[in-house]
Amino acid sequence: MSTEKSQDGGRSLSKSVFYGLVLGAAFLLSILIVKELFIVLVATAIGFGAWELSTALRQKDWYVPRVPAVIGSVLIMPATYYWGVQGQWGFTLATSVALMIWRLVHILWEKRRSVEQTFSDTIRDLAAAAFLIVYLPLTLSFSILLLKHDSAWVLCFVVPVALIDTSGYLVGRKLGKHKLAPGVSPKKTWEGLLASIIAGVTSSVALVVFVAHKPWWAGLILAAILILAAVFGDLAESLIKRDLGIKDMSALLPGHGGIMDRLDSLLPAALVTYVFVTVLGF
Repeated sequence: MSTEKSQDGGRSLSKSVFYGLVLGAAFLLSILIVKELFIVLVATAIGFGAWELSTALRQKDWYVPRVPAVIGSVLIMPATYYWGVQGQWGFTLATSVALMIWRLVHILWEKRRSVEQTFSDTIRDLAAAAFLIVYLPLTLSFSILLLKHDSAWVLCFVVPVALIDTSGYLVGRKLGKHKLAPGVSPKKTWEGLLASIIAGVTSSVALVVFVAHKPWWAGLILAAILILAAVFGDLAESLIKRDLGIKDMSALLPGHGGIMDRLDSLLPAALVTYVFVTVLGF
């Protein structure tokens, strides 16, 4: 059994690989067979992610209503697909307002609290609700805009990010000696970062040339921004978990942690890829 465990918290490598392959197969089937299946996959993931994050925020008494957060986060995905940018921002705003109203009513219902406590809690919790909606469904909904535009670009950012994460984890675990950011995420190493760069550049150039049919230099640019986005997303979630005093967002995925632990790098990657495609007119 000891060979199954990693040195960074007891996760099973075999389970991590197995569930990673399952998730990868689900993604490929959704994007290559019926595009609408990708919307279902993303909406499901973002619903679980919203539940995990809203639950985790309660560790520090940041209260975000979980059920409305999940429902609103899920609805943003089909709204973005069917109504584009208008649906994306319209449902994002509507969800944010609904969460704020829900929380205001809940606070006013609790008669035990003083006026000062109520005002302080209100500001804190409204900020938490806005953070969750912007950080999760709004950011990932840019992948739906990419799907509407050209599904090839979804492959061009999801596959490299997955390889960046996987190669960085495996090489960092086996060969990592020098810590990248010990104050934020003590498991990240420079050796893992180098493996991520190699995997990101190779896969991005290949996919941009052979799947999106764009020049090789576009693949290099995309690789650079995806590597930065993936590292930033991973470190950002590590910082959030560190502040909340938790190791994983949940234990939903054996060997991986929670859904949020799989989405962390994809969130900023979806946004920067959309900006990349839009700016360069692809």
